[in-house]
Amino acid sequence: MRIAVIGTGNVGRATARAWAAAGHDVVLGSRDPGARKDVGAELGLPLAAVREAAAGAEVVVNATPGADSVALLRAAGADVLDGKVLVDIAVGYTVEPHGFVLTHAEVSLGEEIQRAFPAARVVKTLTTMDSVTMVAPGGLTGESTVFLSGDDPAAKKVTGALLTDLGWPESAHLDLGGIETARGQEHFAHMFVALAGALGTHAFNIRVVPPAAK
Repeated sequence: MRIAVIGTGNVGRATARAWAAAGHDVVLGSRDPGARKDVGAELGLPLAAVREAAAGAEVVVNATPGADSVALLRAAGADVLDGKVLVDIAVGYTVEPHGFVLTHAEVSLGEEIQRAFPAARVVKTLTTMDSVTMVAPGGLTGESTVFLSGDDPAAKKVTGALLTDLGWPESAHLDLGGIETARGQEHFAHMFVALAGALGTHAFNIRVVPPAAK
């Protein structure tokens, strides 16, 4: 599958490397590819401007800073994103003197992206963990949960297959429902920060434990 990972930070690099290792045709997209040539060289992957990267892809992955995601995706253009699966991993926040503040406190970035690009098929996932756990869930002490939110069942199926390629078995996937449920994934960021402080590490995840069968 041809995948454009938009963003060259920790999340973008980790997921691009992992999907390429799984056999996918991956290109990195950057707002300033000339300044990020080192990332492409480090990963051994092609690097292009956002629009060019997205235009040639079947799946577009948003791994950009969440506060800037919509503006950066606009650089691809709605015509390029129309009809494509758009996997959104980002969380928008700013760092304030009293701590971090979500930039999408009332809705979610996933919803904002879907509204900005109504013909794109947005799926929110991988938002409740750090970049290490995203691509190496087997490094945890047991199976944990990865969530999916979105309005398009076929797009969720494609995203689920990509999650499996990262090491997430189907038994770990939990479909939360429509794109509005992305709020729960993104707003978990507050709990993530609290847990990281308590555990002294960012390399962890949560598991949803259902009631015992009667």
